[in-house]
Amino acid sequence: MISGSALNTAFTLLIQPCGFVEFTILKRLVEVLSEKFVSEIDVSTENLTPPLTYYNWLREQYHAGKVLDWIYEKIRYLGYDRVLAVCGFDAYVEPLNFVFGLADPFKGIAAVFLPRLRPEFYGFKPNVDRYFERLVKECMHELGHTFGLEHCRNRKCVMSFSNSVIDVDHKLAAFCLSCSSKLKGVGIQLGSSAILSQ
Repeated sequence: MISGSALNTAFTLLIQPCGFVEFTILKRLVEVLSEKFVSEIDVSTENLTPPLTYYNWLREQYHAGKVLDWIYEKIRYLGYDRVLAVCGFDAYVEPLNFVFGLADPFKGIAAVFLPRLRPEFYGFKPNVDRYFERLVKECMHELGHTFGLEHCRNRKCVMSFSNSVIDVDHKLAAFCLSCSSKLKGVGIQLGSSAILSQ
């Protein structure tokens, strides 16, 4: 795993599908994240399904922390600098009702949970472009956490905290100057589209 300023070139990233995830979405995600980060990205050909022991039947959600640890144990020996799990199920961590994503900066792994990013979850018509925009933002947000970034007060910055999908829609798919500077400080190179102009 990456630590400090040891990284000076592209980092390696594995995108790990878990549960039902559309292949076309993953393909688009690789293209966009490759523009946002100087990185080498692979998509796992194996789809992982967490054990039901991590599923809360009353909440109808998986426990995000347990799922993240389980995925890490499955892929830790593959040698990637970072792992991003894209999960087709809803998840939570106490005391929150749900999470869009979760990251462990010490293990270099993050997960994004898809259901609440879909417009149809809230009773709206499906909108693939809106759904994908939200996915990109949350993936960038969680990857930012794996590199040591905390939540940002700049509401336009992708590292701002999202309490609802409205917050996700409000922020942009880019890091503010402060957050991008911190990433640069640990050796992460960003594409121009990943940095806010002000």
